[in-house]
Amino acid sequence: MDMRGKYLLVQCLTAARVPLAGGVVAALATASAASAGAWAAVGLLALIELTDFLDGMLARRFGVAGRFGELFDPYCDSISRLIVFFALASAGLAPLWLLAVLAIRDVSVAYIRILCMHTGRKVAARFSGKLKAVVQGGGAIVLATTLAWPALDATGAGLLRPTVVAAVAAVTVWSAVDYLIGALGPKG
Repeated sequence: MDMRGKYLLVQCLTAARVPLAGGVVAALATASAASAGAWAAVGLLALIELTDFLDGMLARRFGVAGRFGELFDPYCDSISRLIVFFALASAGLAPLWLLAVLAIRDVSVAYIRILCMHTGRKVAARFSGKLKAVVQGGGAIVLATTLAWPALDATGAGLLRPTVVAAVAAVTVWSAVDYLIGALGPKG
């Protein structure tokens, strides 16, 4: 495969998260406890996380990492995660306020990055952003799995969902604060 083909493959993997997230909406819209739709949502969520892992790894391995991918990857991450958490909230698996927390964080970090670019500051991804992605992605999978496999939440007296929601919210807020602190610090 030539460099253009490698570049397009990476961008397609990145972009695939958005229609896969749409598939999660469709799967959860009609899913019930222990249904095929619930398991389909879990599978689609796992595919979203796989594309997020593979696109960056392949971009580096193929030598096609660049400025466009630096911006396109977090854009697709944000859009797909907002779609996914909308679907989870619509299915009663997560509170609607959690979607607002994710949206506020992502819009804020996007503007922080714009500010950093205009002031000559570093805009690279931060550890908090990577951890946020893992916690949100894993949290979404766990939340959907509680519908696909109801006994999972029952074993913890119904505490699994609220615990996952709290973890997702906490790491998401921490990531926003970390990006803000990074933007306010010395140029790097």
